[in-house]
Amino acid sequence: MSPRRSAPYTPHQRRSFVEGLRSRIVALGSWWMSSVTVRVVSLVMLAGIVSMVVAGSVIVSQVRSQLFDRAVTSAVDQFEAARASAQSTFGTTVLTAGQIEQAANELIISQYDPVRSIVGAALLRTPNQDETSFQIAEPSTQSSTQIVTLISAEMRQAVPGSTGVLWQSVALPNDNGSTSPGIVAGASLELPGAGQYEFYVAYSLENQEETVRLVTGILMAGALVLVLLLALITWLVVGLVLHPVREASQNARKLADGAFDARMRVHGEDELAQLARSFNQMAQSISDQFTRLERMSKVQQDFVSAVSHELRSPVTTIRMAGQLIYDKRDELPTALRRSAELQHDQLINLDTMLSDLLEISRFDAGAMTLATEPSDLADIVRRTIRAQLPLAQSNGVVVYMQTQGDTTAQIEPRRIERIVRNLVVNALEHAESRPVRIRVVGGRRLWQLKCRTTASA
Repeated sequence: MSPRRSAPYTPHQRRSFVEGLRSRIVALGSWWMSSVTVRVVSLVMLAGIVSMVVAGSVIVSQVRSQLFDRAVTSAVDQFEAARASAQSTFGTTVLTAGQIEQAANELIISQYDPVRSIVGAALLRTPNQDETSFQIAEPSTQSSTQIVTLISAEMRQAVPGSTGVLWQSVALPNDNGSTSPGIVAGASLELPGAGQYEFYVAYSLENQEETVRLVTGILMAGALVLVLLLALITWLVVGLVLHPVREASQNARKLADGAFDARMRVHGEDELAQLARSFNQMAQSISDQFTRLERMSKVQQDFVSAVSHELRSPVTTIRMAGQLIYDKRDELPTALRRSAELQHDQLINLDTMLSDLLEISRFDAGAMTLATEPSDLADIVRRTIRAQLPLAQSNGVVVYMQTQGDTTAQIEPRRIERIVRNLVVNALEHAESRPVRIRVVGGRRLWQLKCRTTASA
């Protein structure tokens, strides 16, 4: 069996993941930019979340501080009462060493009461003191919380020289390996015959911590509900405000498509109602202007059609008479012969202009159709130049023509000839006796006609 070759690694999947992530980001950006509702709701939610976080942090901090201060005050008061009671017991009666040992053990045992958040106590002999009549064993509660290990060296140094109660925050170990907040209170205690001792009691603040966690959870749940309600209300309000805007946009598109009867519904007297009224006034004004323009266009079409038809008969008569004179031009003197030729050319132009007027009237009436055929643009330009030679000669203009490329195209020759004639006539009339150069450039998808006047040498 031949060994199998592993295919080379290509980072196709990674590229696909990156491209997919990028496309999602682009889609989210497009969604963000294309929707005012999304932007407003997102910004309101962001502002609400920031406000809730700030307000919640302040509230939780104040609750934690108040609960901690009250718990510490209560614990110190309890410790002071226990210390005063113990000192009174040791100082009012004469006790033997065994009785003092027993009283000390009972004092320490009494300071273990989880119901009252008292988790243990210890009685430690103050170091570096003079020899006493006897010493007692240092009793401490045997619980999971080793009180002795929680007392810091700084507190051991401060308690013997203090007449009041000292305390410090500690982390109390739990059975499951976790810790809970607490404090250790300490004060000096004088035992007759045994010397000076240090009395320490540990108090748990786990109940207060649970209260803080409960308050934090309630605040987070309330903040979440409040932010969602705020987003819902914002969405409804923004939708209510943007509804007339969307309606105006739809009606504007209808107006652009020619539906001049598009109108907005007006409700109430507020700013949105004023927007609807203004839009309706604009639509009515556009409709009136369009109707007026249609009427004027109809009048203009009728006028052009009537003029062209009325001029057709006299122009035909004049052209027939001019044609007779043109046919007899060889019998006329030289000056009259030239006038007959000019008259004949201009009558042809006048007849062409009348045909153009008729075509324009038909085009405005919508009765024109485009009839194309393969034609050479260069030939059309040459015919136009020949027809306008009298105008060029009268203006003292020399016309040069140049062609380049394939000038054949699928066109309607008569309309293109009219366009070319307008360009050439304008060039001849405004050349100011300078040469006119006409260049026809053709190609597979483009043809150009350039008329350029140049200063004579």
